[in-house]
Amino acid sequence: MKEESEKEFRLTDFDYLLADPHIQMMKAAIPFMRPQGQRFCSVFIKIQELVRIRTLFANEPLSAMSAGQPESRSPSMIEMLQAIKPYANPQEQDIIDMLENIQLTIQTIQTGG
Repeated sequence: MKEESEKEFRLTDFDYLLADPHIQMMKAAIPFMRPQGQRFCSVFIKIQELVRIRTLFANEPLSAMSAGQPESRSPSMIEMLQAIKPYANPQEQDIIDMLENIQLTIQTIQTGG
């Protein structure tokens, strides 16, 4: 069995939009299937998730996918880095910290102070 740290991961807002109890039930059943059934069910699940994505975005962009910002302002690079940081491993988090510091330095230079 995998180590506990390998099993832990965080879901994003996008994951919650795709969440469906029936798909989760199928995912939970995969380990109990024979290998051929596991392959078929895994592909079927991913197809169902793609169909759900297509349906969610069919008419217009989702407000839940807009980082909570008014359309007149796009999220900053720092906001994006802060959003992805919890999903990174420790080495990647160090790189993200470095990128945030670089971005803050650039912003300080651009604003003159």
